[in-house]
Amino acid sequence: MKLTLRALIFCLAGLFACEESADEALNTLGTDVDVEMREYLDGTQRSLMFKFFTTRDFSCINHRINYSVQQEINGLAIRLQEVEEPSACMKAMGPASAFVDVGSLNVGDYDFTLHIGEAITNTGVLTVTPESYQLVLNGEAGMHLETVQLQRIPKDALWGTVQFPGKPNENLANTFVNQLTKLGATQDKFDEGNYGFFEVDATGKVSPPMVAEKSSPFTFLLNYRGDESELTALLSEINRTYGDEVAIRVHTARGSEYRSWDLH
Repeated sequence: MKLTLRALIFCLAGLFACEESADEALNTLGTDVDVEMREYLDGTQRSLMFKFFTTRDFSCINHRINYSVQQEINGLAIRLQEVEEPSACMKAMGPASAFVDVGSLNVGDYDFTLHIGEAITNTGVLTVTPESYQLVLNGEAGMHLETVQLQRIPKDALWGTVQFPGKPNENLANTFVNQLTKLGATQDKFDEGNYGFFEVDATGKVSPPMVAEKSSPFTFLLNYRGDESELTALLSEINRTYGDEVAIRVHTARGSEYRSWDLH
């Protein structure tokens, strides 16, 4: 009787072990991945990019994730195949990465599949609207979805930061924004959410997605339909007048970036 009971215990233990191994597929990529969505801006063209970063750090910061993409009319499948060692190592610890540009997608719902290594598959639906991209998955095995909903950049958006290496000068920052409005920029209300390049809270306040500095920079977000040459002329004038006292970055919905310290 004891022998039979012991055998039964071993059989049950083996059964549970088999069930666990079936439920937990082996991650042959060797690491989980963080998944972000970001809009790629190039003139009047817009495309959706998926950014993948391993949660594990590697000894070369330029390790890459080898991938393949399969696109159909109503479906999109991405396969993260393996982490590749670079031919020339950039000595610094960091995650391996892959930036997958899936192009400009029409409004609608797309079946979405993400394969991680050889054994893990997550499925769901990517919903594209004129205002946002939303990714809803049935499971997130081997991954962490950092961006569930990404707001799309409005076509006339203008945003950036004003930073002061020394003593902050809020009056100068406000004067700069006022000068932008004189050029035709308008301080319209933007929908709350994550836009990739910046975030907007419920009050309409804009902030960078991540701030590395000890003190947060002064931020601005407007709509601008004027000539970009007038923006560069304004930044050039500020650089000539204030020099190293202030550093201003301006981004446009066309993918342009202007830095005050580069303009003379």
